[in-house]
Amino acid sequence: MKRSIKYCLRLLAIPLSFFIFSCSSEGLIDSGEEYINFTAHQIPGCNRKIMLEKSVQKDSCFSYTFRDTLKINFCVIGNCCPDSNRFLVDYKIKSDTINVIVNDIAPNLCRCICNYTIQTKITGLTKEKYLFICSYENIEYKEIVKKSL
Repeated sequence: MKRSIKYCLRLLAIPLSFFIFSCSSEGLIDSGEEYINFTAHQIPGCNRKIMLEKSVQKDSCFSYTFRDTLKINFCVIGNCCPDSNRFLVDYKIKSDTINVIVNDIAPNLCRCICNYTIQTKITGLTKEKYLFICSYENIEYKEIVKKSL
């Protein structure tokens, strides 16, 4: 009887150890970017622009700095009322592409439209340059952002 229990325990140990090692997160993420910290917020007020170091000529509402942290300011449109906490911002990073998703979650209480500035901050990026993509309403950003020396 003891012999059969030991035999059963040995048989269970093999699949159990396989399960433990196969469920380990080590080696599953090879991008080196598993420790990304992303924050985003709407800068209060209508049509306010905060320019950072580099500005894209065709759109004076897109600017960024990129050292240890990638900071990007860009504009989206939305109803004037309320003029704060209108937007929910999410992101996806795949290889060298940063895709930002913006959703207007506030009610439309007025008959006017404003430009709003969204500011994102991303730390933990390992590459020297990225393609930043954001599509919202009729505004689309596809900009290359490069790390400053």
